[in-house]
Amino acid sequence: MDLKKLLVVLCALVGLACGAGSSAAREQPAPAQSAPVQRPQPARDAQNSVELGETVVLKTGDTTEVASKDVSIRFARLVSDSRCATGMVCVWEGEAVVELTLAEPGRGERTTAALASTGRGGRQSAEFAACRVDLVAVSSGGDQVTLRVSKA
Repeated sequence: MDLKKLLVVLCALVGLACGAGSSAAREQPAPAQSAPVQRPQPARDAQNSVELGETVVLKTGDTTEVASKDVSIRFARLVSDSRCATGMVCVWEGEAVVELTLAEPGRGERTTAALASTGRGGRQSAEFAACRVDLVAVSSGGDQVTLRVSKA
């Protein structure tokens, strides 16, 4: 085997080892940390209603209403998170998947949607009752999402 091929194989093995290490590290309890780093937030924080075309930040369990529609959006839970932990070296950026509950209370309609932070493993938006909900961001801890609500 020539030197170039050997280097490529070694780099691939190191990359796989780093990826496997970051997965194993995520399964262990996180060490106690000081106060979380605050990131700039969109124009609105957790709120009771959002207008079409605006973004909203929801924590796990929070619900917002779409002001001009009979629609509510609830951040139900973080389904999975394979994103690279802070301070880790990873082969790929990973992906967070969240579950939203979309409801139209006046009609008794309800559905759940799993949205992914990247387009690789799933969809990044959902449509319900003439509204489109796009996943903009998921916090590093997975306990907060930023959503953009628009007309479908």
